[in-house]
Amino acid sequence: RREERAAKGGEDDIQALLAQVALHDKKVREVEVIENCAPPSPRCNCTFTSLGNHVMAGASGQAGSRAKAAKNEVLLYGGEYFDGRKTYVYGDLYKLDVKKNSWSQIVCKKPPKPRSGHQSFAHKGYFYTFGGEYTSPNQKNFNHYRDLWRLDLATWEWEKLSMKGASPSARSGHRIAVYKGKAVLFGGFYDTGKELKYYNDLWVFDIDSLKWSTHGQPGQHCPSPRSGFQFFCDDSQGAQGKIYVYGGYAKKVDEEGEEHGITHDDLWCLDLSTMLWERIKRQGICPTKRSGCSVVAHKNAAVAFGGVIDHESGDDIYSEFFNDLHQYNMERRRWYPMVVRPKGSKGGQGTMGQTLVVKRPGGGVSKEEQAATKIQAHFRGFSVRKAFKVYKVGGKISELLYSPAVIRSDGKVIHPCPRNKGSLVVIQNVLYLYGGTFEERDREVTLDDLWCINLNKLDGWTSLQKGTFVLSQPQESSEDDGSGSEMEMDSDELEMMSDSSGSADD
Repeated sequence: RREERAAKGGEDDIQALLAQVALHDKKVREVEVIENCAPPSPRCNCTFTSLGNHVMAGASGQAGSRAKAAKNEVLLYGGEYFDGRKTYVYGDLYKLDVKKNSWSQIVCKKPPKPRSGHQSFAHKGYFYTFGGEYTSPNQKNFNHYRDLWRLDLATWEWEKLSMKGASPSARSGHRIAVYKGKAVLFGGFYDTGKELKYYNDLWVFDIDSLKWSTHGQPGQHCPSPRSGFQFFCDDSQGAQGKIYVYGGYAKKVDEEGEEHGITHDDLWCLDLSTMLWERIKRQGICPTKRSGCSVVAHKNAAVAFGGVIDHESGDDIYSEFFNDLHQYNMERRRWYPMVVRPKGSKGGQGTMGQTLVVKRPGGGVSKEEQAATKIQAHFRGFSVRKAFKVYKVGGKISELLYSPAVIRSDGKVIHPCPRNKGSLVVIQNVLYLYGGTFEERDREVTLDDLWCINLNKLDGWTSLQKGTFVLSQPQESSEDDGSGSEMEMDSDELEMMSDSSGSADD
C-alpha cells in the first residue's frame, strides 16, 4: 500500500512516475525472452551494443553455441520518444540478430529504472550500463542517475553494483570507451531545470575490481566541458592505446540569463599510458561542424554518420541534417569522406550524401538559402583543382565556394534520410544504423528504421527495416537530382584530394 500511495501523482511528479514503474516491474516473476517480436518503438538516446565476443563461458557457463550466436547480436536498451507533446522514457531491452534480421524482447526481473542518455558496454559475459536520465512527460523535471548496473548475458538477470570509493556524479550525455578491462568515462551534463552543469572530468572503471578512479588536475590541458560528443578507442597503437574525443555540445548562460548553444568541432587524443590529453589538428576532408553525429570504431579508423547544425540569420533559425559518411584514420590522423556507390557498381563513382534543411517555427528560409546551405556544408574547405563557382543568395554574392568535380552516374544511390542521434554498431565489417531523429516542417520525428552498409565495399545502403515513418521525399541521389548530383564525386579523386589537401578547418 505504501508503494501504491507513492505511485499517485501527476505527470510532473518524477518520484510518483518511477514508483509506478517499480510496481509494474515487481509483477515480473521470471525472465521471459519473446522471440521474433515486433521491432522496438521509435526512440533515440538509447544504447545499441554489439555483444561480439563478449558472451563467453565464465559468467554463468554459456554453451559454445550461445557464444557463437552472440557474434551476430546487438542489445538495444532504454531511450526516449517525443510525440510532439510528451516525452516517454523507456527501460525495455531488445536483442537484434543481424544475421536473421529478427528482434527478441527480453523481459527481466528487477531491472534498472527507465533512462535515456546513458552509456552501455559489454565485457566478458556481462552487459553494463551507467548513468542517464529520466524526464517527466511534460519535460519540466529531470532525474539524473549515477548508478552502475550489470546484466548477466546467460541468465538475463540484472544486478546493481555497489560502488567502492569515489565514483562519477549523476549525469547523462557522457561517453564510455573500453580498453583492456578498463572502462573510460568522460564528460556529460546535469540538468534539473534550475541547475545546469557540463562536465569534462575523466574517470576509469576497473571492471575486475569494480572500482572507479579519477584522473586529471584542475587547469590541465584538456577538452572543455561538453556532452553528446564522439568517443572512440584506438587499441592498435602500443600496449596502452589511445582514446579520441570529437565534437560535442554545451550551453552557456550570458549575463542576461539567456542560454546559448555551443557546437564543438575540435579533436582530442587521450594517451592511456600517461592519461594526458593532446589536441589534434584537423586534417583532410573533415565533417562540417555539427552535433548529434554518430561514430563507431572500425579497425584502425572511426566511421562518422549524420548529425545536425542550427543556423541563425537575423530572426530566422533553420536546422541542417546530414546523412553523409566520413572516416577518421587514427594512424594517419586524417579525415576522409566515404563515397557510397550504387548497388552492383565496381568502384569509381558514387555520392557522399545529402542534407535536409528544415525551417524552424518563426523563421523563414528561402529556396536560395537552402541551396546555399547545402553547398556550403559539403564543399567548404575542399581542396580541389577545379574552377570555383560563385553562388548567389538573394541576389548578392555571399561567399566564394569551391566546387569539386561532378561525376555523373547512371545508377541511383539510396541513403537513409538525414538525421542526428542515430545508433551505430559494426559487426563483421558491416555498419548497422538504427533510428535517430530529424525534423519535418515544424515537428520532431523519431525514427525506428534499420539500415546496413558493407564498409569494405561501400556498394550502397540496404534497408533492413523500413520503420513506421515515411519521408515525404525518398532520399535518392541520381543525375536527375540537382542536389544529389552536385555531391557525386569519384572515390579515386577524393583519395587524391585528401592526400594533397591541408587542414580543412583549423
